[in-house]
Amino acid sequence: MPTRHAAARARTPPEARGSAPFALLGAFVALVLAGPPAHAQTLGEVVLVSAIGSQLHGVSALPSGSLRAEGPGAAALIARLPDAANWTDWEVFTARGIVMALENALVHSVETELMVAGIGRVSRDESTFGDERHVRFVFEGEGRRVLLHVIRGGDSLVWLLARAR
Repeated sequence: MPTRHAAARARTPPEARGSAPFALLGAFVALVLAGPPAHAQTLGEVVLVSAIGSQLHGVSALPSGSLRAEGPGAAALIARLPDAANWTDWEVFTARGIVMALENALVHSVETELMVAGIGRVSRDESTFGDERHVRFVFEGEGRRVLLHVIRGGDSLVWLLARAR
């Protein structure tokens, strides 16, 4: 005796069995395209900010392709910076090759995230030491101070993040 499921399958023409998922997909795409783009953009921004926020250190999020530097080399780099003793919770990151071209995008990303948190840039200082260009950004707001120090050398890009003591 055939089961109820087998009887239902026997009544459905074979050409219609595989088209149901495509019909649902088509309806979903039509619904998305018919909706106002502003809502989709807002939803996208909320999802992006939530995703970034879920992986944030206390200072900021950084590009996922960057390499976190730890150990004596990172400590020596921090010690070279002026007034390093006034800052804590250091994070040191480095990038080489084509990622170095993302320096402006990196600074913009960090600055935007801090502005969303109510922390605005109060200073930007640039200097050169040998073949290295140092750019120091200080952000303040919401009772916090954050330092972003970017060092661009011949073949590397290093950025350091810290919060004030």
